[in-house]
Amino acid sequence: MFKKWILIYLLQFFLITTIHAFSYDFPDSKCPEEEALRKCLNQSYIKGPIYFRDNESSYSTDLDVEYNRRVIYFPTAFVHAKDVIDVQNAIKCAAKLKYPIVARSGGHSYEGFGIGDKDCYLVVDLANLNQINIDVNSQTAVVGPGNRLEPIYNKTSEHVFAFPAGTCPYVGVGGLITGGGFGYLNRKFGMSSDNILDAQIVLANGTVVHNAKNYPEIFWAIRGAGNAGYGIVTSFTLKIHPIQKTTTVIDLLYDFDQAPLLLSVMNKLGSKIHQNITLLISIDPEHLGIHGVYLGSANELQNHLQEFIKLSKPKNITYTENTLYHTLVDGMEGPDVNGYYKAKSYFIDFKGLSDEGIKSLMNFLKSFECEVYSVILLVGGGKVNEIGRNETAFVHRGFLYHMEIKITLDSENSEMCLQDFDKFSQEFRRNYTYYESYQNLNDRQLDNWQCRYYAENFERLVKLKQKYDPYNLFNWNQSIPTNTKISCN
Repeated sequence: MFKKWILIYLLQFFLITTIHAFSYDFPDSKCPEEEALRKCLNQSYIKGPIYFRDNESSYSTDLDVEYNRRVIYFPTAFVHAKDVIDVQNAIKCAAKLKYPIVARSGGHSYEGFGIGDKDCYLVVDLANLNQINIDVNSQTAVVGPGNRLEPIYNKTSEHVFAFPAGTCPYVGVGGLITGGGFGYLNRKFGMSSDNILDAQIVLANGTVVHNAKNYPEIFWAIRGAGNAGYGIVTSFTLKIHPIQKTTTVIDLLYDFDQAPLLLSVMNKLGSKIHQNITLLISIDPEHLGIHGVYLGSANELQNHLQEFIKLSKPKNITYTENTLYHTLVDGMEGPDVNGYYKAKSYFIDFKGLSDEGIKSLMNFLKSFECEVYSVILLVGGGKVNEIGRNETAFVHRGFLYHMEIKITLDSENSEMCLQDFDKFSQEFRRNYTYYESYQNLNDRQLDNWQCRYYAENFERLVKLKQKYDPYNLFNWNQSIPTNTKISCN
């Protein structure tokens, strides 16, 4: 029972007792320039299907892809690109008509930015760009941005290789990889974005950059801010890593009131734990546990965690050996659990969360009226922090762990819970956590997001935006702007 619970919670899904049958109240009016866009797309000989609102069945199916029902918008159309030329032609139409355009990979943006940030965007859905080509000799994989993580885990594991990516196997790789990519292998191999070796990208003027590495500025930007408005990536060349055949999962169960003890032990020992181990703490009002992944055998893992287990005093310990693929994927409820969600992100420095911070978190979790849980991912002592803050656009280095708090709402109208969550988050962030936040857990209400997501890299990103998308074609609530008065230095 514990294993099932911890897997579900760690992979950011909730059990939903009622199956929601979603229906949509389509806007009565057409979008501006809709007929001109329709004509341009038709004349561009795009090979993939295109669904406007008047194709209600297929259009509704496209909306159903969205993970977070709290932020559903109504795009003008969905273009299901078959190849890079389809992407190129869709962008050319958008540029010609000055039409807002976004790319969607897996539909897991917490603020729905994969379909824009309001109605009447043109969405380029990348699900058909799902090639996976593994080259064992060069230790690389060429993958399309429309893949979910699960098939990439599968293909790499078949060759006894690994790629460091997210904890949820059903997230789309396009947004996750370009925005960072936290998961169970970061301490060993770095962020997902750190393992981008090259990429093909279509820019705002319709130009195809076949080798981003030949454009050092673009290559720098897409490793951490590639989902923030520089173009549409149509393929990645990724570094993959040889691993042992055996991987071990450890599940540790604690009483809720052991949270201060557990986090104090994590603060003390976390950065000293072997790099082959990643630990994820999950806390909700009724459960406290750790789900850990180790690249190696159970016997080796026991030796590495002996002191941690002794000091943290778990009530139950379970070791499970398997292949890496089954370690990362088995036990999932399914590829999509749509619901009404809000999430917030925090980084904790090497001092760890203070006693007062732990108390504040526990009180919030116990008293909050909507469904809530928190996950804390150990980062310190690993590869992520061996890379400089400015080597790529992913700036978040030098932290002990990353923390997420996520709430599930009864409906899209649970305003009281949203307000209480935001109030707690502001106080908690101000008093107990570092200033920065993780851009892949986007939060529309986050103040000064430019500096929280990108810190001192922000102004450089703005200059690159001016150069490669001067007319701000790729534009939504938290995309990189073409001009700014904000300084993060």
